[in-house]
Parts: sequence; C-alpha cells; structure tokens
Amino acid sequence: MRSSNYTPRHGTAASAEASSTSKATTSKRAAVRAAVRRPIVGGALAVAMLGSVGASVAIGEPSDSSGVAAMSLPTPATEAAVADGNQADTARLAQDRRESNVSRSASREQDRLAVAERQKKAAAKKAAAAKAAAAKKKAAAKQKRAAEKAKPISEREFTDAEIKQIQADPAPYGKQLLGEYGWGEGEWSCLMSLWIGESDWRWDATNSSSGAYGIPQSLPASKMATAGADWKTNPVTQMQWGMDYIKTSYGTPCGAKAFWDGNNPHWY
Repeated sequence: MRSSNYTPRHGTAASAEASSTSKATTSKRAAVRAAVRRPIVGGALAVAMLGSVGASVAIGEPSDSSGVAAMSLPTPATEAAVADGNQADTARLAQDRRESNVSRSASREQDRLAVAERQKKAAAKKAAAAKAAAAKKKAAAKQKRAAEKAKPISEREFTDAEIKQIQADPAPYGKQLLGEYGWGEGEWSCLMSLWIGESDWRWDATNSSSGAYGIPQSLPASKMATAGADWKTNPVTQMQWGMDYIKTSYGTPCGAKAFWDGNNPHWY
C-alpha cells in the first residue's frame, strides 16, 4: 500500500511549474482585461499591444483558456511610443481644428463681402434711378416753363417767383397785354399815363376814401374777381380786368384817358 504522504518522484517540481504557469496566466489575463477596459488611446498604443501579443505568440508562450494570447506588461519604450502617438494625435486634431476654423472664417468673410457688394450695387442702382427721375422731372419743369412763356400773357400760369417779379415792375407785362387787345403802339402812352394817374402802377394801391384797389383802381375791388381768383396779388389779373373795362366802356385806352382828363377830380 501507498502511504498518504507519498510524493511522486517529480511531483514537487511539476507542482511548482504548474503553480508558476497558473500565476503567469492569471497575471496576463488581468493585463488583457485592464487593456480591454482602458479607453482607446490611439494608433501607437494599438501597435504596441499588437507587437507584444505577436512576440508572445512567436516564442510559444501559452494562451489562456479564452483563446487570447498571453501578453507581457508594457515596457518604458512602449509607454514612450504610446505617449508620442497621443501627442501626434493631439497635434493632428489641433491642426485640423485650426484649418477648419480658418476655412469657416474665410467662408464667412466671402459671404460678408458678397452681401456688401450686393448692397453696394443696389444702392448705386437706387441712386442712379433717383438721379434719372430728378433729371426727368427737372427737364419736364423746364419744358413746361418754356411752353408757358410761349403762351400769351393772358393765358399764362405764373409761379410765385414770377408773380413777385411782375409786382416789382408790371408795366412791361401791361404792354404785352395791350397787343392782345388789338391796340397799337399809340394806345400805350395813353394807358401808361392813365394808370400812373390812378395808382402809379402799384398792384396794392388802395384809395383810403373810396376803397378802390389795384393798378386800374377797381371800385369795388372785388369786381376784379371776374378776371381771376388771384386778383389781390397778381398784377396781370388786375390789368386784364382793367383793359376789359376800358374796351367795354371807352373802346381804347386813349378814349379812357380823354374821359379821365375831362373830369375833376379825375375818374373813368
């Protein structure tokens, strides 16, 4: 019978070797599990790990029961390679971000310049249109004034500036009106003398005792409204009414002047 304390011939060495193998396998399994749980750090680490696995397989190191090749722990050289790889990845990512930012900035600047150019063109087009419209309006006004000046005095429409000019010296306009009534040059001196005596050719002359008003001294003054609504301020309207009155009552300015001379005080 064998004793219970019997030890096989090579039992101690075999047991020691099995124990050592078991410990190595357990250590490598822990390294694998830690590597699996560790976040992916880049191409350099992966290459280092794969190199370690390949070396282990090449020298015939045993594998664990899950089929994963036994791995040796990272060496300082491996860690340095990993660190260099991480730095390269970080630098590359930073460069990519810078290039992306530069590209976006350039794109935004191009968009801004395009918008500014469109706005500039729109403003220039609007200014050109406004200038053209103003020039057209000015030309139309000039043409209208020329057409008005070509009309007989009795048919013209005067601007405020022209009315002020006529108020300052109505006689030249009265002489033009004289021809429209068919009277010759000889009648002009009679008309000139008659209205000098009546109002001194002042459009706002007022007789304080009778109320007669204007160049022809209409009495009452409102009679001149039949010649135009602007009779109070427009000398041409006053002269038109006066000539109508002379033609109807005396035929000519000289006939009116003769009547005026024959009355004392003078009136016609």
